[in-house]
Amino acid sequence: MFTENYRSNELLEEREEGGYPAEYLLSRIKGKRVSLITDWEPLISDTAPLESLCPSCYKGFAAETSSAGIWKRLLAEYRWVYLQMEKSLRNIFRPFFLYSELRTLFFCLRLKAAGEGVRMEQILASSLFSKKLKKALTGSEDIHDMLEEIEGFFMPLSFKFRGLKGIFTKDGFQGVEQHLTNHYLEYVMSSDLHPVMREFFIRLVDARNVIALYKHLRWELKDLPYFIKGGSIKASRLRSILDREDIFEVTLLIRSLTGITVQIPDPTGVENTLYRGMTRFLRKRGREISGIGLILDYLWRCSLEAMNLGIILHGKDMERDRLRAELVL
Repeated sequence: MFTENYRSNELLEEREEGGYPAEYLLSRIKGKRVSLITDWEPLISDTAPLESLCPSCYKGFAAETSSAGIWKRLLAEYRWVYLQMEKSLRNIFRPFFLYSELRTLFFCLRLKAAGEGVRMEQILASSLFSKKLKKALTGSEDIHDMLEEIEGFFMPLSFKFRGLKGIFTKDGFQGVEQHLTNHYLEYVMSSDLHPVMREFFIRLVDARNVIALYKHLRWELKDLPYFIKGGSIKASRLRSILDREDIFEVTLLIRSLTGITVQIPDPTGVENTLYRGMTRFLRKRGREISGIGLILDYLWRCSLEAMNLGIILHGKDMERDRLRAELVL
């Protein structure tokens, strides 16, 4: 199991008091799943979609009509689940929550660069980051100072997190985000994980590697893609496809991972199919006895809902059929 030796105590909030028994949390989650959006058609058709959301839990955040507002809502829900957990269950899910919080870092970096410190503090208020890390982020003088703080907090996990300022100078925000995500996933895959959590991260690594491969082939990028270690697809196979420049072999990889056939690979189709494959996997694992799969399935579905809301927000002027195709349904 994923226990005390997980070295993220400086990164995530610690709770001395115990949570609730797993049976209680599972019961609450089964009830909360009913509030998740299942019919996206009214939101696709509406000219002001976020303002028409019915679930009361989204009203306040949707009013901000921003990606940050939608992310805050997701963070608040994740925080609720995290704080309901008793300690052993929280330790199992710690890798997932920290992975999710990476995006909080990315929001904060961009807000810091834009001089929007107040909005950054609003996002961090819902975050599961430790008080020490939150203080370091809000107290940073500039973007380079913030990168140095982030590096210092992540270095105990792996020395590969070093050099963030140089990466930012060379490759900007995107380079920093890819570096942190890739090496965090490699760190997780070298850790002691619950079997369901391990399966989840293996599939996540596979998906990211296939997307990286596809984008390189599709846009004929000069820089070779970085393939994250720890997935089920061997790096040698990925490099072989890369060498042959066989973009349609990507469809075979997708089918082997998801059971879904993609006829003509396109950027939206590749990512959405991989996401749907993850949803299928978690729905099956949601029936396993321990309840780990059910909780993970709920957290995943919450993240997809937030992602779809973000797509609708930014695609409000998009042609409706195209917008519909962008959503993960």
